[in-house]
Amino acid sequence: MTDKQPNYNFHEPVQIAEFIGRDQHITGFTAQQVEQIIEKVLVFFREGANFLPVAGQGEAFAIECNGEKLVFKPGAAHQLAFLRNTRAYLLSLTINREYRRWATCFVSLAGKMDVRQVTEGLPMVYTEWIIPTGGEGLQAQPEQKRLTDIAEAMHSHPAFVILGEPGSGKTTTQQKVAFDEARRVLEGEQRRIPLFVRLSQQGAQDPYAFLQTEWERRTDISFAEALAAGQILILADGINEIPREQMNERLKAWRIFELEHRGANQLIFSGRRMDYDNQLNLPRVLVEPLDDERITTFLQRHHAEGMQELLDDPRSRLREMAGNPLNLFVLTMVFHKAGKNLQLLSNRGRLFEAFTFYLLNNEQNWHPDRLSVDAKVSLLSGLAFAMQQQGQGTTFALADANRALPDNVLVMGEAVPVERMKFFRFGRGADVLDPAVRPDVHFYHHLLQEYFAARELLRRFNSGEDLSALWQAPRFVDEDGMEEAGLGEWDPLPEPPTSGWEVTIILAAGLSRSPEKLIDAVRGVNPILAGRCLDEAGLAVTTSGEENNPLKAVREDIRADLLADLYDPHCHLRARLLSGTVLGRIGDPRFKPETINGVQVILPTLVDVPGGEYRIGSPQGEAEAYDDEHPPTPVTLPAFQIGKWPVTNAGYACFMDAGGYQTEAYWQTDLARCWLAGEEVTGGQFQTWLNVWKWLQSLGDVRQALESSGNYTPQQIDFYEHVAGLTGEELKAELGESLAEKSRTQPAFWRDVQYNTPSQPVVGITWFEARAYCAWLAALTGKPWRLPTEAEWEAAARGLPRRGKSRKYPWGEEWDPVRANTLEGRVMRPSPVGAFAAAGGAGPFKAEDQAGNVWEWTSSLYLPYPYDPVKSEQPEAEGERVLRGGSWDDDRWAARCASRIRLLPRLLRLHFRVSGCSPWL
Repeated sequence: MTDKQPNYNFHEPVQIAEFIGRDQHITGFTAQQVEQIIEKVLVFFREGANFLPVAGQGEAFAIECNGEKLVFKPGAAHQLAFLRNTRAYLLSLTINREYRRWATCFVSLAGKMDVRQVTEGLPMVYTEWIIPTGGEGLQAQPEQKRLTDIAEAMHSHPAFVILGEPGSGKTTTQQKVAFDEARRVLEGEQRRIPLFVRLSQQGAQDPYAFLQTEWERRTDISFAEALAAGQILILADGINEIPREQMNERLKAWRIFELEHRGANQLIFSGRRMDYDNQLNLPRVLVEPLDDERITTFLQRHHAEGMQELLDDPRSRLREMAGNPLNLFVLTMVFHKAGKNLQLLSNRGRLFEAFTFYLLNNEQNWHPDRLSVDAKVSLLSGLAFAMQQQGQGTTFALADANRALPDNVLVMGEAVPVERMKFFRFGRGADVLDPAVRPDVHFYHHLLQEYFAARELLRRFNSGEDLSALWQAPRFVDEDGMEEAGLGEWDPLPEPPTSGWEVTIILAAGLSRSPEKLIDAVRGVNPILAGRCLDEAGLAVTTSGEENNPLKAVREDIRADLLADLYDPHCHLRARLLSGTVLGRIGDPRFKPETINGVQVILPTLVDVPGGEYRIGSPQGEAEAYDDEHPPTPVTLPAFQIGKWPVTNAGYACFMDAGGYQTEAYWQTDLARCWLAGEEVTGGQFQTWLNVWKWLQSLGDVRQALESSGNYTPQQIDFYEHVAGLTGEELKAELGESLAEKSRTQPAFWRDVQYNTPSQPVVGITWFEARAYCAWLAALTGKPWRLPTEAEWEAAARGLPRRGKSRKYPWGEEWDPVRANTLEGRVMRPSPVGAFAAAGGAGPFKAEDQAGNVWEWTSSLYLPYPYDPVKSEQPEAEGERVLRGGSWDDDRWAARCASRIRLLPRLLRLHFRVSGCSPWL
């Protein structure tokens, strides 16, 4: 901001508040008196006072401290915001109706931030690194930087996008930022002036005109001057609220605006992750679900500690729901009214039904009229459905909202006229409609709109209306919309296009008395969405025993459909990936749990590998081969079996649930038991990082070397260049406390939503954990489960030699990016196991995912060839162990069957997993 102070002038006295202090009772404030109010409000804030609603006075708010009380009449904040006076506008932000919640109940959100234009330190707490072993293609990929509070991204990026699931707190965070910044400016700090806007209200205006209109409605500073001076913090909320058919064009215009005005001002967008395809090409901040500590804090601040017992109940999925801030808020409100009603709380549709009826009944008690609450629910449902049907996001212009309502509604058999303005006032008073956008009509939250639209959708479906167009979405290669147009070079592969009705349909399934009928109708054209209905609506808890569950048959049909799509080459990879994810969540038939000796287990599926003479390694001079693959070594192996797939999160969860981390017998070596006890074993992490640092410095011009390889993203190059520029002492200082011990009770990233779906391979696994899992499986079944040797692993991937030559990749000699999850395919995350088999990614013995996806531990010590089983297979030996297969963020060189890397057994990296365990025959 500049030092220029605006000229504060009101053209007439403003009736905004009453100030009651001892003997004073003053109304009708001039501009000078507004300044007096600002000073008084700031004093109250410093004393810890909060604004509270005034009972029975609608939008009236009061703040009281030390015998003095400041009362803002209904509409005061709205009036202040549009006086075209900067100080009055900033004051309006500080007396926002949400202030009490922000001051006493707000829980900050954690997230992950793209590391782009600014790199601040090494995110050592969150990831570790592979030591490069030579060659241009080997990489140690940096991951996204974790944020304990997503607002921290403001310190790193002049423009970015906050992305999250519905109700994840994106809008609340932006509004909290606006409040905090406004208060700091009023306190005299040199900060940017916040401008919070809803993209749903942009209409036909271009970004500049839209922002200019909103800015100059509120302030007395020229928008052009403020923009040129870098005075504005733009908070643009609701990418998902842009009409779908206009989204790409609108966001392209915003991207141009951001490029033209980059740097001086700050621009923060927000939107639903599923509705955004990186059209803005800005760093992303991905909102993470609330962790246990934040949930506990939230419950304490909302006086709902008694709900913790339900969250901990293994029969419910409330803990998963509670990771979403809006869901958690609704859960606490309904809990206060309905108590420990698990069936009600677990069903999202019924949960929102109870919540909204509470809001509406409360307002009806304060402001009764001839329309019953049921009649108002019907009107809100029709309004919400019309909004979604016409692609208008969550906002209707007043004229459109008026047209969406009927003239009359039946109440007790009598046609009662609908007084539209009175009805809208009622909705705003009930906190169902948002008063901040008057005269437009806007649901207070997109999820509220989707809930009411779900009621209308269900009514229409039950009346026999054909609504199949609402749940249709492309999933096949030749369907429109499956092309990935507009993606940047390093953008991750997006999920399949959506219809925009997904959440509405899921809520409708929860509300339905016969959900199997609606879900089966959805299944006919969109099995992925049908599976999501089963998974997300909370239906399993609301039905009786499994045998009498009317959803059982449709669930089996959905599983079969999803499995068929997963292995259908005509199904687009984007759809196959999502099919596998949803399949894992509703019960993948490939991984059926069974009970052995009272313990639930998912036994790995095995493929047979015949005995014979195999060749491991690569001949001298072979293109893309590394030095540690020479010389090629013949190995004679007896017949054995190896896992068809990597061990999944679902399979590893059985080990955890059975007490795997608490049973020392499964940790069979002294080193493993030391690791389990929390001790540092087989070398320290600093030495590993020092080797990475030395390798980077050996490259000379780090940026040129990495850019020329073509295998590093711009974010990764920025990060490596930063690391290479550190001195040894600086490197050690930046490591600091971030080298804290990792958990000894679960894998790293076990709670990370990007890596913990049941059908993904388990990641963040040390060699010790991999072997403990095998020992548990062996003890439970009486069979000798173990990790494969690196010779067995490569034999299973390459097959028997033909004419003295072995395959380079599991499918053959030629590289094909559609057959493996590597960096070239830009999936940029672990894929559900088997997702690439449809494209021909299976190996000679039908093992899947041996190229790409995740690195796999073997039992072998990392030693030079020729391979010697006596020297290599020593479980008690200290030293590095061999990993095979490559991963989703390594290139095709690492996906070759002969490629081998080494890591210390105790190091954690995202790409680790337990490999397919193989007992001897």
